[in-house]
Amino acid sequence: MDHYFHGVVLDRGVDMLLGRAVISGFHRTIGLQFGSVRDIVTAITPGDQELEARKHIAARLGKETFQSPDDIASALALVGVTGVWKTAFGNGAGAVKTSLGLVVTRRNRIVHQADSDPLNPGVVTPLSAIDALDAISTVESTVQTIDSYC
Repeated sequence: MDHYFHGVVLDRGVDMLLGRAVISGFHRTIGLQFGSVRDIVTAITPGDQELEARKHIAARLGKETFQSPDDIASALALVGVTGVWKTAFGNGAGAVKTSLGLVVTRRNRIVHQADSDPLNPGVVTPLSAIDALDAISTVESTVQTIDSYC
């Protein structure tokens, strides 16, 4: 999921930075430093400009993760996709965000805390096949739904 949203932000950011897409209120540097902007605008060919833009935007994005619902919304808003949760999921946005947030919290506990049960220290939190498949389904359906708005 993080990889997907990085790709969306990278592709849309490059298009916007190079003037191939116009988004109202978009700040064309998307947080790039002046040296990065200089490298992009002074590149000799359009192909070189795109490579420079991709390099600098990817480096900037490499410092962020887009997993939690709020981080996803902020990342997409950066490249002109605003209000993604309400737009994509309507009145069900809150439930989708909660489900995704639970998946991300569990993922982070697995990765950063060896999936230790917070109520029973030293014991790994059980994870059934059904729980794993539900988490995969949540991520897949969320990304597929949002994809149509990106």
